[in-house]
Amino acid sequence: MESESKKQGDALMQENEPDFEKHIDDIVKAIGDKLERNVIANELKRYVDEYGIDLSTAKESIVRKHYGNPNELSVAGEKLLAQVGPGETSVSFKAKIISVYKKEINTKEGSKKTIYEGEIGDASSRLRYTFWNDEFKFQPNDVVEISNAYTKSWNDIITVNIGDRAIMKKIEDNDLKELDLGVVKTNNAQAAQELEVVNLKPGMRNVSVKLRVIDVEPRTINIKGEEKVIFGGNIGDKSGTCRFTSWEDHNIVAGKAYSVENAYVKEFNGPDLQFGEYSKFTELEEEDLPSLSDYEAGMNYTLAQLDERNGASDAVIEGHVFNIREGSGLIFRDKETKRLIRNGDDRKNAEPDLRVKMIFDDGSGSCTAYLNREITERLIGRDLDSCLEFVKENFGPEALVEEMEDALLLKPLKLRGFARSDEYGLSFFAKSCEPATEIDVPNAARQFLAALEG
Repeated sequence: MESESKKQGDALMQENEPDFEKHIDDIVKAIGDKLERNVIANELKRYVDEYGIDLSTAKESIVRKHYGNPNELSVAGEKLLAQVGPGETSVSFKAKIISVYKKEINTKEGSKKTIYEGEIGDASSRLRYTFWNDEFKFQPNDVVEISNAYTKSWNDIITVNIGDRAIMKKIEDNDLKELDLGVVKTNNAQAAQELEVVNLKPGMRNVSVKLRVIDVEPRTINIKGEEKVIFGGNIGDKSGTCRFTSWEDHNIVAGKAYSVENAYVKEFNGPDLQFGEYSKFTELEEEDLPSLSDYEAGMNYTLAQLDERNGASDAVIEGHVFNIREGSGLIFRDKETKRLIRNGDDRKNAEPDLRVKMIFDDGSGSCTAYLNREITERLIGRDLDSCLEFVKENFGPEALVEEMEDALLLKPLKLRGFARSDEYGLSFFAKSCEPATEIDVPNAARQFLAALEG
């Protein structure tokens, strides 16, 4: 019996020959002039017809075989949404937009960025999407063609990410246009949701949550030339913690528990629960919530949870160091801005610093984790002056990085700090670090190596 992927490939090639030509163009772009077009066409058809490989995988295999760059590929084989899996780096499909939610996030550089989220669907399935580019020209009920998107997954929920390399355009498709998917017109159509803190995500509106206020402090901001007092701090429940911002004085008291209605969620190092004029607070007498002292050691999260909720302002993670990345060791920062100065930049106004930049994995996912100078000095047993002398004695920074690898690779660690997640992945910035003794290191290492080989 023919494989499903082979049938799809045959259908795609036979249905529209110009579409097939654009896949050849795509391969040519990735490998250069190493092969004639007819050779590429024959090889591509053989992969799909004889081997039953889906078109996207076949293209990547050909490019790798001829020493090209698969990242240059932009046109993937088209799929139904039900066939879209987690962790795909280049996926293409046609779908109908069900809903659009606009939200504002903070980037790693500290600037604000507007993104769009919602649901899309076809006859086979519905999926979440996140649009990372600046201008979103589409509305609910539009039928679109998307190519070169990538996917992430948490708790078996797949999200399609539409980034800089993706192409999204409106098309005519009567079958999709007439498909009844229950289109949602605006952000305000979102029904009230009673949620735990761990499930709060930027962009949510009309949220209800039972929480304890961990800390609160007023601050004065300037809005269009007028000063306004707002309130900020941290709240939590049994599932986790997050920051909050109250734009009105709701007489919030640290230590007390409340049931809050009609809140909404924005982005600040993860979810920031926002209270406005119409938010309603009801004080709770005896609620099944942790005490203030329970929050002192921090709340534990998996990396998958942090990635799904776009980070956290205070989180504890436990896992293993699997790789020390380039950019670790002795670095230089601008004395005024504290920004990293890279090789070849002007170092006249620079000062030395230490850090570790590493891949950290906890079994549910991985992140790029950063350890600051204080933590790095303690882990390698050298202060900054000693590291500077060590680099001079060894005629370069490589030996210092090797010491870091000896001290950290495959070591189980518990980190506490804050996390951010964006189109480039999850990053964790540690404020404290200690050994994690309850993790099975050999088993985790075997699982990691098996995943690499698979």
